[in-house]
Amino acid sequence: MAIERWELEQRQKGNVVGAKIARVLRDQFGDVPLPSAEALVEVERFAPEAREALEKEGYVIYPLTGQSIKSLQESGRKFWSTWHKNYPDFEALASIRSEVAINPNRLFLPESNRKTLVEQEAMVEEFSKELGRKIKGVKAIIGEAPDYIELAFSHLDATSEYLFGKKYNFDYARTKTATVGSHVPNVGNFHPDDGMYVGHWDRDPGNDYVWAAPLVVPQ
Repeated sequence: MAIERWELEQRQKGNVVGAKIARVLRDQFGDVPLPSAEALVEVERFAPEAREALEKEGYVIYPLTGQSIKSLQESGRKFWSTWHKNYPDFEALASIRSEVAINPNRLFLPESNRKTLVEQEAMVEEFSKELGRKIKGVKAIIGEAPDYIELAFSHLDATSEYLFGKKYNFDYARTKTATVGSHVPNVGNFHPDDGMYVGHWDRDPGNDYVWAAPLVVPQ
């Protein structure tokens, strides 16, 4: 995107300060292209050896760049859950700024549904140790809600495949993000027509449809 177009967008949004900054930049440098969002954000990356080993194991790697429900909605991404509109702080939570690896053919840990969050964290920790013995410099975590949300949209852009969609029985990944009381969000039920669904479930009881979906990140 060039500076002039960005200036126009800021004016349309009512961002007077942003439009003025764009105008100053355009006057000084001309209507040059702006760097991409990824270029503006420092993203932690896998070492080349770890990247190669992960890809051999069937993993795909995406950079997460600090996106939130709010920023994704503003960019036109669809969500068919509505409860979080009443929690602007939650909608503004940003994803990690790191490359993340998933295996789309083994998105969920087997038998990790019907478990508490604590039990799922223990399963992911054990999975992380096993993976770390095979591939140096990586670890597996349970991510926060915006991590899974940005990841799902990135995977959709790259493959036209809906993580947490029909192929995955429209099931959910449990996250560690606190919402109301003892509840944590679940990300899933991703429909082509309606978009992403962000639910929430108590961290203590298990659920048939709520799984541990480990995210592999640089250690």
